[in-house]
Amino acid sequence: MAFYRGQQGSVKFDDAGSTAATIASTRAWSLTVEKESLDTTALGDTYRGNVGGLISGSGTCELMYTASSADETNVFIEYVNTANDAGAALFELYLDTSGTKKISFDGVVTSAEYSATVGEIEVITVSFVTNGAITMDI
Repeated sequence: MAFYRGQQGSVKFDDAGSTAATIASTRAWSLTVEKESLDTTALGDTYRGNVGGLISGSGTCELMYTASSADETNVFIEYVNTANDAGAALFELYLDTSGTKKISFDGVVTSAEYSATVGEIEVITVSFVTNGAITMDI
């Protein structure tokens, strides 16, 4: 039985939605996938009934910023500053660095938190939401 560790994870991104490039400075990523439940309880039922509804996702990526951050990293952290975003940016979140265990979707970058602390590595947190289907190849 193989267990995956956090340092094996990685992120790929492409703002044009075609071929995703690795975001080399990724420190962490998270994705929450939620399914709405619709109440189907009828008058007189003793127990509540539910069926699954629409599925959506949201998450974050933490990136370590350096003066020599790759172009793809800069595109990713600056994508929040894109007006009239069509939600076609390609996200690929990998559970491993060399395999194919990934979650992929089109999405919208909703925020980027920039900060600096004296004596610490600068970390930028990018938040996003999914747009359309979420493909899980895990």
